[in-house]
Amino acid sequence: MLRSCVFAFQYLAASFGLAWTRVLGVCLGGIVMLHESIAASLRNGLLVTGWIIAASLIIVQPSTAQDSDRQSEVLIRQLTARNESVRQQALMRFSGQPEMARSALPTLIDAVKIQADKVDADGTVPFSLDRLLHLIGTIRESDAEGLLVEMLDHPSYAIAMIAADSLGQNRRRDTIEFLKKQVDRPIFQSNYGFRFNLVRALALMRHPDAVEFLTSLEANLKGQLRFEVETLLAEVTEKHFLDDQDRYLRWKASRQPKVVIQRASFGSQSTSRMNFGKPQKYYDIDIHAKRMLFLIDRSGSMQEYSGGMTRLERAKIELAKAVQALPSDSEFGIIFFEESVRKWKDQLLPATQQNKDAAMKFVHRLGYGQRTNTYGALYDSLQFDDELEVVFLLSDGRPTMGRITHPQQIVADIIGRNRLRNVKFNTIGIAIAGETEQFLKTLAEQSNGEFRNAE
Repeated sequence: MLRSCVFAFQYLAASFGLAWTRVLGVCLGGIVMLHESIAASLRNGLLVTGWIIAASLIIVQPSTAQDSDRQSEVLIRQLTARNESVRQQALMRFSGQPEMARSALPTLIDAVKIQADKVDADGTVPFSLDRLLHLIGTIRESDAEGLLVEMLDHPSYAIAMIAADSLGQNRRRDTIEFLKKQVDRPIFQSNYGFRFNLVRALALMRHPDAVEFLTSLEANLKGQLRFEVETLLAEVTEKHFLDDQDRYLRWKASRQPKVVIQRASFGSQSTSRMNFGKPQKYYDIDIHAKRMLFLIDRSGSMQEYSGGMTRLERAKIELAKAVQALPSDSEFGIIFFEESVRKWKDQLLPATQQNKDAAMKFVHRLGYGQRTNTYGALYDSLQFDDELEVVFLLSDGRPTMGRITHPQQIVADIIGRNRLRNVKFNTIGIAIAGETEQFLKTLAEQSNGEFRNAE
């Protein structure tokens, strides 16, 4: 019976190259040899110690190099499989297993290169490749760091972004100089998500080289990202300078208080004003962005009256106030949604008085729909403009139609699509509670936005 088990395990090992079955077969084989040697020794009246030692050595015999090669071959096939679910399942085995990941590093690096070669300059990056690059970032080996630095120069800016994020998340400070060179890529000037991702990666380093470089970038940044960098730099301490007090004090002395002079429009008249850094607001949410999109629910429930006017009428008034107050160097867009999604324009437009007036004519013409296609509006917002910084979503009810209607699934989908866009979703709920309130709160929180419940 025992011999039959051994033969079965050894057959599996030979047929499928599975190291664990081979080892188990060897172990059972050792047990058989030990059992037989003891039996023979007892029959002869002798207990031969040498047999026991030999059998013990057989039991602990390690996997051969051939087994290791087979394991690597199987892993590389799984990590580069055509099926995305197969690739993700292969990565799951490394969850909470840092030593296993370290030992598999050469195979992981090969898998990245194979997958990355399949991604065009403007192609979509599979989520499994994203996870793989972040896994490699956790491995404290020079080869892992070298692979991520190599990926910074990949033709796909998306792969470069993921590599930069992995370096930042894992505080690979030796790569700061390579990250700084990313500002020379043309995409840095034309894609907000790319700029945001690079700034975040550098900020996560908590290192004087990164702080000083961000300080030099600050003057050339605008809108939401300028605000984020100013906030970050205002919180810098000696710890960011690795307790080098002299260097920290020199940096601090180089920074001067700023007075913001901003042009704004009110009604049909344009004036200059000094706001001393006070931002404009929409439903009590500060507007720091220079490029923003307003999503307004006009479903049937927006006909309900409150304070002498319908919810939609009040929403239009608040929207008009916000748009008319935008400075001329801002850009904006407007989307209304119910069953369908209606765009004012297909792209962001400068906040000139002419464009503001045209936008208000569009807004005043729109009436009420019926159901609420929130997902459709959110999805379109992420296809809208590569320079979009912030979305303001206003709604009074639960999503009731569209490709996805379950609130949690909408959040998961949109946040996933936003991983390389880095758009901030600010959400406003009109007289909401329960699941709808939680939906809007979660969407805002997971995109680092703000939520307001406007009763």
